[in-house]
Amino acid sequence: MRLQFRRGLLIEAKPLPPAFLNRKSHGEWAVFEDLKPEGKRWVLETLFPDDQWNREEVRHVVRWPELESVWLMASLYTGHGQNYDKLERVNPKNPEKLKAGDLWLIPQNLLSPELGGSGTLPIHLQPEDELDDDAKIAAYRGLLTFDEDKEGKFAAYRLRKGEALYSSVVLRYTDRVDAKEVNAFADQIAKRSGIDDVRSIQPGTLIKIPANALSAPFQPDGTLALKEDREMREEVRQTKRVDAGPKLGGLRIVLDAGHGGIDRGAAANGIWESDFVYDICCRVKRLLEEETDAEVSSTIRYPGIGFKFRDDIPAPTKAAEILTTPPFANDGESPNAVSVHLRWVLANDLFSSFLRKGDAQKSLFISFHADSLHPSARGTMVYVPGASFVPSSFSLGANRGAGVKEMKKGSHVTFSSKEKLQAEARSRLFGEALVKALKQSKILVHPNRAIRNVIHRDGKNFIPAVIRYNQARTKVLLEVANLTNEDDAANLRDSGFRQRYAEAVVKGIRAYFKK
Repeated sequence: MRLQFRRGLLIEAKPLPPAFLNRKSHGEWAVFEDLKPEGKRWVLETLFPDDQWNREEVRHVVRWPELESVWLMASLYTGHGQNYDKLERVNPKNPEKLKAGDLWLIPQNLLSPELGGSGTLPIHLQPEDELDDDAKIAAYRGLLTFDEDKEGKFAAYRLRKGEALYSSVVLRYTDRVDAKEVNAFADQIAKRSGIDDVRSIQPGTLIKIPANALSAPFQPDGTLALKEDREMREEVRQTKRVDAGPKLGGLRIVLDAGHGGIDRGAAANGIWESDFVYDICCRVKRLLEEETDAEVSSTIRYPGIGFKFRDDIPAPTKAAEILTTPPFANDGESPNAVSVHLRWVLANDLFSSFLRKGDAQKSLFISFHADSLHPSARGTMVYVPGASFVPSSFSLGANRGAGVKEMKKGSHVTFSSKEKLQAEARSRLFGEALVKALKQSKILVHPNRAIRNVIHRDGKNFIPAVIRYNQARTKVLLEVANLTNEDDAANLRDSGFRQRYAEAVVKGIRAYFKK
């Protein structure tokens, strides 16, 4: 067996009895999730011989403190790493930094059914979980009251049973998603709210969220941000769907896979962003080409692979090119990288003649990514171009265009206020159709706010250039999964999941372009 930091538990597959394996392993090592219940129980008892398996609970003794974590413990024993906060509440006196000999109790009602428990506790317990975006935002806002103390204005929230400060407050009510920023802001809120230990907050505790940190839809009445958010939501309600028929006739789609080549993107839990989202992008492209009449293009290609998709992705692919004229070797995703701008320049060039001659409302751009966020965040997030973050005009300087032919038509953009508002509204509607399709396919989306119109990082609010300057009438950036979440990473590694994801995306496209 191998217990590896950030990768979890691996078991040598070949010597295992067939009764221990759920499915045939494709390599020398099987992951813990590949094992049947009896195999999992045997592995845990062998790796942790000091554990006591009682009827009421498992008494787990930490043996490998440099490799174990509360998240891994929850993943192995409860069936889901997301239950780490519940495990911490059961063991309130245990420090989060483990040391050899620490005793952790795993009660029977939290223990995985495969290991003899009564069932993993539901991850999401709140009534808002199944609402659409508009209704969910209204419900979340209804849980806030506004007040002021010596530190200024704040939104007051009463924590409910099963909720955590990280996921149910910071990730929900602010635009922060980065792990370090979420942790730091949770500590700041806890201090202001008089909370000593963020891991043992009792239901009903008053949480004070600084008003100036709230996302636009949760801002106090009278603020410009709230006014603009309500105008946008009214635009969404008034926006009519465009019917492209069952074969998506007359539809122009440009697909983009983030990073690639020298830039592998985010990386955690043994996988990296670029190749895996490229594989999903290729699968979406193939499905659209085989099943619909839509005209489909890609902004990027891996020369050694083409648009073939792969079951196994053993290592990062070393070369990727933006499909401009001539092709440009991808040089990264930083704001200063040339290729990050050539993606929207190329897309605009591809859309240019269509926007003049075709139905402009039948233009769609999708950029595929995977993020590295706070580990409590899980599932897909959909970013749309927030109207207030899109400029009225922008021109890419010739020195940033690498001399490609597409600069002539694609490098200069202008947007009226109405166009910016409509683009956000249409993109939100598409986001709703996509989220619904993913849920129908049993693919998890971010439970609090899956559709967002801004990214908050390093104290700044922005939207990615690839959708900020894009002239498609509907445009989104998908964060397929959160790589720092072990379950999300395991899903993305699975080719079956990537195929299901691609099928759900196409299903979402069909649903959006249907009256």
